[in-house]
Amino acid sequence: MRPRLAALLLLVALLIVVASVIRAQPDRDAMPALAAGELELRALDVGQGDALLTRLDGATMLVDAGPDAPTAGADIVPRLQRLGVDRLDYLVLTHADGDHIGGAPTVMREFAVGTVVHADRDLSHPVMREVLDLARDAGVAVRRVKRGDSIAWHPQVELSVLNPPEPGPDDDNDRSVVLHLAYRTSAILLTGDIEASAERELVESGVLKSADVLKVPHHGSNSSSTAEFLDAVEPQIAVVSAGRYNAFDHPRDGALRRLRARDAAVFRTDLAGSVTVRTDGRVIQVFLERA
Repeated sequence: MRPRLAALLLLVALLIVVASVIRAQPDRDAMPALAAGELELRALDVGQGDALLTRLDGATMLVDAGPDAPTAGADIVPRLQRLGVDRLDYLVLTHADGDHIGGAPTVMREFAVGTVVHADRDLSHPVMREVLDLARDAGVAVRRVKRGDSIAWHPQVELSVLNPPEPGPDDDNDRSVVLHLAYRTSAILLTGDIEASAERELVESGVLKSADVLKVPHHGSNSSSTAEFLDAVEPQIAVVSAGRYNAFDHPRDGALRRLRARDAAVFRTDLAGSVTVRTDGRVIQVFLERA
């Protein structure tokens, strides 16, 4: 057990995982309002894709935007609007795969965006070209990041870019932007679609950091969540973003077994709907929400 986690547990279980199944009403969000000083990660249920909203004291960031415009228009946009989000400080596009960036143009048309963040060397993907055109027309900053960079999202959060290195791999999945968010004594790792080779490189390079909460790489593919990667991250909570009955059979049994063998509590959007993790930097709560 990590020393800082052991210390928290000795202080009357300061790390608590609470799973609550919530039936959301169509006209409102049913879970408790986000409190001041709470960092929130919402893995939105967008089917086979990723859309991860982070919030803290008015600061907002969306990491990926779902698989397509209809999903963004029907699910992501109204959900963010119901939460009172009218601006995204950062829109992070981890890599140019349709299931991660397909809804980005729709999001950009509906919300003010401060900065678009990406790590792509090849900007030929048609959706990425559309995003860059929209950013140019709206005067939105565009930033290409690499390992070692930091993002000034919130003054109390250390937001580090762990991947990709430069020049980095050619494979789109392994070039995914990997973000580590450290808030007080809690940490979250967002991994895009990295696979075994990128996981191994992260471990061997020494840049990988432990995290209480892991957004499981590549929707729970068996080619990700390797043993050495999980041993380095030591997640207490694992969030899988995957579509129900998806054609890839994500998450795969091998990845789930490796997570559970390390006592990580696994929460899946394909089974539970949107998964929301909240922390005040010490206590961690998990809410499951099927709209």
